[in-house]
Amino acid sequence: MFLSSPLNGFFPAGAGCSRPTSTLSQLVRARKFLVRRHVKGMIHNIDNNHLEQLEHSPHMRVKTMTLADTLIRGGNRTFDFFLRIDPGDVLNAGTPTEKSSNPARAMMKASKSLLADALDPDTGLIDYRSLRESDAYTQFRGITRQLSACKPGDLGHGPALMAFWINLYNALIIDAVISFGIQGSIMSRPGIFRQAAYNVGGLRFSADEIEHGILRRNRPNPVMHFRSFAADDPRLSLMVDHLDPRIHFSLVCGARSCPPIAFYDHEHLDRQLDQAAAAFINGDGVHYLAETNTLQLSKIFQWYLADFGGLPAVLELVQRHVHDMEVRSALESGDFKVRYLRYDWKVNSSA
Repeated sequence: MFLSSPLNGFFPAGAGCSRPTSTLSQLVRARKFLVRRHVKGMIHNIDNNHLEQLEHSPHMRVKTMTLADTLIRGGNRTFDFFLRIDPGDVLNAGTPTEKSSNPARAMMKASKSLLADALDPDTGLIDYRSLRESDAYTQFRGITRQLSACKPGDLGHGPALMAFWINLYNALIIDAVISFGIQGSIMSRPGIFRQAAYNVGGLRFSADEIEHGILRRNRPNPVMHFRSFAADDPRLSLMVDHLDPRIHFSLVCGARSCPPIAFYDHEHLDRQLDQAAAAFINGDGVHYLAETNTLQLSKIFQWYLADFGGLPAVLELVQRHVHDMEVRSALESGDFKVRYLRYDWKVNSSA
């Protein structure tokens, strides 16, 4: 027997479809249920164990991918249900007061002005309180309403497409912190990265979907273990053409342990991503404790270890950019312990 719910029968009766008072506890219960039902394992098996069969059996390919897509949709609907997220909930709802010939280009310009107004150059933190009342933020909010009219060609290709999504992600998080009135910890609002979303070209893109679905080319969220998009999702057509692990030094989720925020343009994107990597590695991303011979790395390296190509590739990247001679000596010796730093989720606010 299955319950009738927005989950389309995903939970059996008694599995906990009713909504208790704590959204966070709902998510925990949902995730435990999904793990118990081996959804994570099934998706893993589909991705890794059946590839050879899929190559030689079109029927098996269709059947398996249909199952995978069902699990992806079901998993994402489950979390959105518990977070009470409606597909129509976006921060840029409303009728635009102006129309641009290319809304994506207008958004890039507006987000650059937004950062210029918001960022404290000395601390790298954002003055959300002043920004809320600024002309730059008002103008930016107006421009975001035009994004629903974007055409795929407006977003560009290659570096232009990647720069667009990086800047949109960072601006969306700033907008979400202000719109949701977040103070203290960015995690004080459970599910913020799924709730913060814009309508782009008539499709909803949450912060999670921009990061994992678009910029990471639909790789599973390292926490929830689900892909953002099923195989027939139209948003897949707007993915970047390759996963560049340096994006992890450019995306700023609003927490203090995030990399420094910056504006990225397509003409200088490769150099800017290298600069972002160097700034993070020589900032709070890497520390060395000589007394315990321990190299401390940001949690970002742990969460996205596969994106970087494994720990040896991470250490090679650190060695390429690090300035600290003590760290360089430890890396050259190869004799050290690796530990991951605690992530500071306090909002990156200067006020």
